[in-house]
Amino acid sequence: MSNDSTQDLAKLEYEFATNPNSEAFIPLAQAYLKMGRFVEAMVVCKKGIKAHPELPTGRLIMAHIYADQAKHQKAIDELNNLLKLSPQNLDAFRLLGKLYLKMGREAEGIDYLKKTLEADPNDAEAKEELLKRGIDYLPASAAPPPAPEPEPAPVPEAVTMRELSPVPEAVARAQAGQPRPRGNGGQAAPERPTQKVPVARRPPPPQPLPPRPQKRIADMVQEMEAREEAKKPSRKGFKYTVALASVLLVVLAVYLIYTWQAGIKQAEINKNLEAGRLAFNRDTYDGYKKALENYRAIYKLDKEQVEALARAPFAIAVLMGEHGENRELTKEAEKYVREAMALEYKSPAHMVAQAMMALYGGGSQADAIKLLEKGIRETPEASNMRTALGLILLSKGDLGIAKDHLLEGAKSGDTRALMGLGDWATRRSLYREAVQFYNRVQQTDREHVGSLLKMGLVAVLRGDDLASTQAADAVLNRFKAELAATASEREKALAEMLTTVIKLRIPKTRAEGHKALAEMLKKDQTNAQLHFVAAREYRRQDKLNEAKETIQKALRIDSSRPDFVLEEAAIFLALKDWESARARALRVQAMDAESGQSALTVGQAYMGEKNFDKAKEYLEKARGFEDTEAISHWQLATLYLNGPKPDPDLAQAEFELAVTSLGAIGERRKAAEACYELAKIYRNKGRAREFVGILKKALEIDASFAPPYYLWTVAVDTSNADGKADAVEKCTKYLELAPAGEFAENCKATLKQFAPAK
Repeated sequence: MSNDSTQDLAKLEYEFATNPNSEAFIPLAQAYLKMGRFVEAMVVCKKGIKAHPELPTGRLIMAHIYADQAKHQKAIDELNNLLKLSPQNLDAFRLLGKLYLKMGREAEGIDYLKKTLEADPNDAEAKEELLKRGIDYLPASAAPPPAPEPEPAPVPEAVTMRELSPVPEAVARAQAGQPRPRGNGGQAAPERPTQKVPVARRPPPPQPLPPRPQKRIADMVQEMEAREEAKKPSRKGFKYTVALASVLLVVLAVYLIYTWQAGIKQAEINKNLEAGRLAFNRDTYDGYKKALENYRAIYKLDKEQVEALARAPFAIAVLMGEHGENRELTKEAEKYVREAMALEYKSPAHMVAQAMMALYGGGSQADAIKLLEKGIRETPEASNMRTALGLILLSKGDLGIAKDHLLEGAKSGDTRALMGLGDWATRRSLYREAVQFYNRVQQTDREHVGSLLKMGLVAVLRGDDLASTQAADAVLNRFKAELAATASEREKALAEMLTTVIKLRIPKTRAEGHKALAEMLKKDQTNAQLHFVAAREYRRQDKLNEAKETIQKALRIDSSRPDFVLEEAAIFLALKDWESARARALRVQAMDAESGQSALTVGQAYMGEKNFDKAKEYLEKARGFEDTEAISHWQLATLYLNGPKPDPDLAQAEFELAVTSLGAIGERRKAAEACYELAKIYRNKGRAREFVGILKKALEIDASFAPPYYLWTVAVDTSNADGKADAVEKCTKYLELAPAGEFAENCKATLKQFAPAK
């Protein structure tokens, strides 16, 4: 293939990849077909047909793909489907004719080639195929026009008298076979000469007059009385005119009053519609409550206002399902849905309302999915239906399909779609992407409570380092200062959970935090998210039995979430139960085939079992996923240090990559840990300058990570006063951060040796 062809193909592939639902599949499939790359052509074409089932070109290309592979019957089936869309498709007729001839079905092949010529008499390919078989077919549409018929002779203006007179006696005799009478001497009497006279044109017969209507006597009497009454002077004319004017004035007044009231009513409806739309589109608890009040006001004024009948039940469904409002609202929502159906009102908004009621109102998820899938087939551009379907599939655990629909919904800037994408990323443990989606909502609406609190939740899930804790604390401070008054009870509960987690991470308030968390878990035993967050915090504080018990409760409540299963695997890793950790991680791969976290965890489990070959296989697999590429460098470095044949050089290279890539994605604690491990390698190699530099970087990245402080004291020169003061400072900091840490006793000894006596 030439460079130009390669570039052209790359361009087509790029266009199709960036917009797979466009008609870009046509030139790409044709290019693959021309190159004989049938599998790729077929994959692209099938996607195109799915996106554009009404487009005949896609089916024609698919038929050519099958035909070029000698799959004649499949090609014929595809062409028959094409003819349902385009009954007079010339290309389909021609290809069908050629295929039937190849299959030995001469009669059918010839028939389709004739149809081709009937559609286009100049089609050279069809003519050639027929001529090969001795058929010179000329379709009727191409035959020469027939010769015109001669016009009938004009009727003569004059006829003979004989023609006008009765049949002569002689003619009558001749017709009867009798001889002509003879005159004197037996000679035949000569015929009388004929005379031509003009034809007398008969006048048209007179048309019969329509029958005159017969009046009844009573009608005639009434007419006579009316004429007599008209002759009399009018006595009641003035009174009649006054009465008529009065009636007209009353009617006009009623009309004006009605019009005025109707105008006021419509103005009130319009005012509530505008306010309801603004509140509804914010996708907040406070917004849905205000919108519902607007739609209720509209319903009182006009029970057939279709927008109110569609959006009111949607708002109720979200208030109940996502914010815990009273379930008695279900009856009200069902009333709106029934009345909309009675009006035969069918729109995307109404379908979404029905689906949301099914999702949050105790209905059937399967019915909701069918309803929305049907609606999307009918109205594929309806972004609100895409968003609703994505949210339902997300709650079912169908992450891949859910994402596709949510992305379609997000194209129109739908807040619910962006929030759904944030939740999708959170479930897959893609915390950086989750923050990006929630932040987009915040950029549109700074008072959106849900997106703000979800950013705080992602911060605590992401890590227990100082930066993550500070980010969550900043969210809480803003929530309490600006948004608490408009939050739902569930949002307030989430803020309380974040507050408790922050208390757990501060040594002075840790005991209080543990007590508060235990009370929350006891009070809300069906909150899967609360149990998940608690399990992660217990694991980070080495309370592994509590962590295991708590995450298993979360999974009993909701087993569809891969992040819950990954947390259980991480707990088993910490417990050194390598087999259980690996089993959980492999289960995640079945739930989420694109999960790099599951491959990473399997690799860590194999490393724990000292199966370094399998560990390396899975860690290198994890390096291929964007979300785990950075962490896999860190884990591979650890493997190279602890494997059967330690290789500090390979470990150093992987740690250096880990430091850069972990910092770039915001994994500050892990980046600091990588710096710490790299510092030990530099120290062992005697590279003092790199050792000091990487330790400083570790402390800059995460000042709350304790081990670098101790390692600093090991390297510092304590033979002078400055070195001793430096060692005392770093050991004091270590003990503040990790009073029961691995190096606590060493630091205490250093302080005892170098700290000034009090």
